[in-house]
Order: sequence, then structure tokens, then C-alpha cells
Amino acid sequence: MSDGSPMGDLAFSVLVALTDDPLHGYALIKRLRSLEGRAALRTGTVYAALARLQDEGWVVEVEAPTDGADPRRRYYRVTPAGREAARAEAARLASLVGFARRKELLTDPSHG
Repeated sequence: MSDGSPMGDLAFSVLVALTDDPLHGYALIKRLRSLEGRAALRTGTVYAALARLQDEGWVVEVEAPTDGADPRRRYYRVTPAGREAARAEAARLASLVGFARRKELLTDPSHG
């Protein structure tokens, strides 16, 4: 993934979901399911994506928050490199969507 090629949609979604605050795996899965309507998203798939993102240096495991969180759970957050990778992917996707709009594959809601 770090070779400049497009990242997979799940990897991008995980990075975006972890942007605001650290989450444990199950909370991450719930967020992805609710935000993207991925009801069939499997636990193992998300944990495998987290492992790959850790290998890339884009996500790290962190200590549980001190606000009553379950210390037995593993929490994850995006690294600065992960945030930059997500920004680059978001820009790539925005450019692609712009191209699709110019080809009239998408309509701009502000222009009817």
C-alpha cells in the first residue's frame, strides 16, 4: 500500500473511522457498520485490516482511555503517516469523483 497505489476501501474506511479518537476493535466495527451500512462486515476482516495497517505504520495500538474504558480491550489510533495516507487517498478519490461528474456519471445536487 505504501507504494503509491490506491488503498483498499476497507483500509481507507478504518483510517477515517479512527481519525477522531482511538477505538477498540469492536467499537471500530460498529462504527464502520453504522457509517457505511456494512452490516455483513466480518470481525476477522477488520482485524486483518488493522494488522496490515499496523504493518504499514499507519495505525498503532494505544493504551485504553482512562475514562472508564475496558482495559482488557486493545485500542487503536491513526499515526501521522496514516493520516497523511488517508489524506492522499481522499484527494485521489475526490479527483476521481470530479472526473465522473465531468463525464455526467454523477449529478451535482446543487445544480439540480
